[in-house]
Amino acid sequence: MTKKQWIGLGLAVLLFTSILCIPGIQGLEPEGQRCLALFAGVFVLYMFEAVPAAVISIAIIPLLVILRITDISEALEGFASSSTYLVIGSFILAAAMIKTGLGKRITCGLLLLMGTGPLRISFGLMIVNMVMAFLIPSSTARTAMLLPICLSVIREYPGGKDEKRRYAANILLTLCVTSSTISAGILTSTISNPMAADYIRNATGQTVSYGSWFCWGFPPALVMTVISWLIIQLVFRLKGNKEQKASGTPAVQDVSGYGRKYLKHQMEALGKPKAPEILTGLVIMLTVLLWVGGGWIGIDSTSAAFVGAVLLLLPMCPVLEWKDCQSHISLSVVFIISGGISLGNAMAGTGASSWLADQVFGLLPKDVSLSLVIILSIIVVQFMHVFFVGTATMANAFFPILVSLAARMEADPLCIILPAAFMIGGYPVLVFFNTTPNILCYDTGYMRSSDFVKTGIPISIAACIVYSLCVRWYWPVVNML
Repeated sequence: MTKKQWIGLGLAVLLFTSILCIPGIQGLEPEGQRCLALFAGVFVLYMFEAVPAAVISIAIIPLLVILRITDISEALEGFASSSTYLVIGSFILAAAMIKTGLGKRITCGLLLLMGTGPLRISFGLMIVNMVMAFLIPSSTARTAMLLPICLSVIREYPGGKDEKRRYAANILLTLCVTSSTISAGILTSTISNPMAADYIRNATGQTVSYGSWFCWGFPPALVMTVISWLIIQLVFRLKGNKEQKASGTPAVQDVSGYGRKYLKHQMEALGKPKAPEILTGLVIMLTVLLWVGGGWIGIDSTSAAFVGAVLLLLPMCPVLEWKDCQSHISLSVVFIISGGISLGNAMAGTGASSWLADQVFGLLPKDVSLSLVIILSIIVVQFMHVFFVGTATMANAFFPILVSLAARMEADPLCIILPAAFMIGGYPVLVFFNTTPNILCYDTGYMRSSDFVKTGIPISIAACIVYSLCVRWYWPVVNML
């Protein structure tokens, strides 16, 4: 274990035992106090990565029982969550896109269509992320699929060492950042989105449909994706051909089409679309249509994902075998989501989250407006990204508190949870360890950790401004607030 992990483990144990040993916390029942102690310990372990997040989440289940917070059937409720199974179905759809080459065909085709100059490839990559966010419901899967293409394009870039590093940072940041920002607007696009829908359903009985999430979340996500791309271009500005010639950059005469040869080679290697690829495309289209219009015919997003997954796995549909799915279904993600939801349910059931919300937000005036509370929560949640690895762990930490904050404000939990969910899922951009896609790009060796900070701070500020404007002018118009 590293020094940081030992510190995190020590702090978690100290905080857990300290809260347990308090003679009595005013306004909190004994089981609520025990649940609060467990939550505090888990919160610190998540932040310091003292223990793998999946292991922490599994441990939540027996600890809920051992501490007599709840019984085993209630402790396992998170494993029956629809958001858990929506993620599993999404992994299967992503496996088909990757195995058949459909994802690579769409990527290379769009990049060729956009053009192969340095700026055009960066812009084309943003467009690819927008398209793929609908088709591959996992930001990690999308990044893993696109990263080899990006690295090949970077290696072929004919600029000097410094210019090549800037270009690599530009391309890799565009890859992981715009994949995250567009995810805020699509229910199925990243893990924390269905988790938010699950918390809202548990708190209110309301089901947030794919269409409703799209209506409320996609316009600001689209605006922020473009803004994020522009910020990356400003911070890691690339020289055009004229500037390169004027500065005497060696071996660079024309970079306007340097990547075209590679992309064409990839398309030629794929050949004509084969039956599995065509079938995958048709099934993905059907699944997306069910996600969009399922509310009208009574099919929820999770059921729609499983319809697509089952069709791809049928013997008469030669696309996937079960062994193909096993390497793509992340048990780590499943455990993190399920264990976190179980702890969140326990926090709500014992009153621990209500007590915590009172302590955190109790300093606010009683007559403060709901809009101001939402804006404050947006800002706080966004800059708390620096303490978390993974959006699912961050969602587990914040959603129970936000549900109780809504109760304290006598407001619809949807109004407070959804804006926070947009920030959690869409803007883990401040540091390289915020998400797996960020880590994948950083580990290529082309980037520095400071590259994320240079773009992450202005993107975070812009996001807080855009979503605060939505609180005042957009969401009331579309009946979210």
